[in-house]
Amino acid sequence: MSEFILELKDIRKGFFGVEVLHGVNLQFKPGEVYGLVGENGAGKSTLMNIVGGVFPADGGEMRIGGAPYKPATPRDAKAARIAFIHQELNLFSNLTVAENLFIDDLPKTKLGAVDYARMRREGGERLKELGLDISPRALINDLPMGIRQTVEIAKALIMDAQIILFDEPTTSLSQKEKEYLFDTIRDLKKKNVAIVYISHILEDVFELCDHVAVLRDGAIIGTRDKAELVKGDIVSMMVGRKLENAYPVVEKQIGDVMFEARNISALPAVKDCSLELCHGEVLGIFGLMGAGRTELVRAMYGLDPLTGGEMTLEGKPLRRPEPKKCIERGMAFITEDRRGEGLLMPKPVEDNLILVKIDDIATGAKVVPDKAVDQLTRASIDDLHIKVSDKRLQLATNLSGGNQQKVVIGKWLMKSPKMLIMDEPTRGVDVGAKYEIYSLILDLAKRGSGVLCISSEMEELMGICDRIIIMANGRFTGELTKEEFDQARIMNYALQGGDSNA
Repeated sequence: MSEFILELKDIRKGFFGVEVLHGVNLQFKPGEVYGLVGENGAGKSTLMNIVGGVFPADGGEMRIGGAPYKPATPRDAKAARIAFIHQELNLFSNLTVAENLFIDDLPKTKLGAVDYARMRREGGERLKELGLDISPRALINDLPMGIRQTVEIAKALIMDAQIILFDEPTTSLSQKEKEYLFDTIRDLKKKNVAIVYISHILEDVFELCDHVAVLRDGAIIGTRDKAELVKGDIVSMMVGRKLENAYPVVEKQIGDVMFEARNISALPAVKDCSLELCHGEVLGIFGLMGAGRTELVRAMYGLDPLTGGEMTLEGKPLRRPEPKKCIERGMAFITEDRRGEGLLMPKPVEDNLILVKIDDIATGAKVVPDKAVDQLTRASIDDLHIKVSDKRLQLATNLSGGNQQKVVIGKWLMKSPKMLIMDEPTRGVDVGAKYEIYSLILDLAKRGSGVLCISSEMEELMGICDRIIIMANGRFTGELTKEEFDQARIMNYALQGGDSNA
């Protein structure tokens, strides 16, 4: 029997006649964690989708424990005890936690009925292993994104997997939830499970992984053992160049107040929040998961109802906000849920990019000129370096997560918004693409727009923002200017609301 639990030999894959994996070779041993890193579109998720049976390889071979492995469907991967935690969640929002955990193999009673009692009991045990104190009866739709991510991870534990593929598993997790996940992965190592861990958060990769492989443009550039890991070396291998600075420096001026919100309240927990945003300013909002950041901006944009407060934009009241009205007033909103709310997943990239610009370029007869669409979308793809083989044929669902995020951002930048609200703008985006997004944000501010940016990455906000407002339990607890930025102070404000994991 082979010493390797999983072997990939000369794996190749193409889409629309363009090869995206060029003969990848990797080997994985039981009881070790392998990091797989690379820029968006490098082929990481494509490779794991092949292992997970989502689609077939065009060439090469795979072996499990020395035996040939050629999955035709995800069910074949499951039969081989391979679990795949996708970057985008595969949960049914209208079902309970317990039903989602056992959806692939519902337990039955002796009479053949679904054994709900067993589902709830065993599901509750798995959730406790991940530190989650939630009811197995809870509906997925009622849970925040971070909790949903952990439910997805619990599904893999239930099937007793021998290989688990994690694709960006911590992007929606709080620090405490991430620590539980890492402890769980370390426990799985002790049980001889092989872990493949894809992440753009290099600090997490360095902490967790025994080996790291770098994928660039569909080929393995190099591998490193834990003792050899150096961040600058890995980043250079990923992007093919040295990145001297993590954040761009842009000379800009902050003007007068352009947007005011006073005593904003919204369900379930936002209470009396007031802020001002100036022309040319990048204002960050930081808080731990459940602090109310997303609920606040969704209510301000009219996606969820306001229960109190008032707003003005460029001196004029913004009453009873709704998305259409906000767009007409020059506001744009980049949601944290790009698949559910930011993109039309079954539509081509071009259709998604031009979506909010159509009314602006349509003629009097409501005809949308093809030439204008082509020029605008090509410029957006070039400016954001979106990796797409054919913008009119490739569907948004077939892009990597980072390239999907670039499409969402490109769509709204076409409107040249006066005010841009960004909720987790770089979630699931590689280090090189992050720099490009930061440059676009700062360039937009330089042209006089106001940017309101929510992020769970404190360093990100400190790198691009002029001010940071800190939130806890639905209230603003602190505000710091750039000169005052300090990680300890920011975290202290974030904990003031009480429970750090609220």
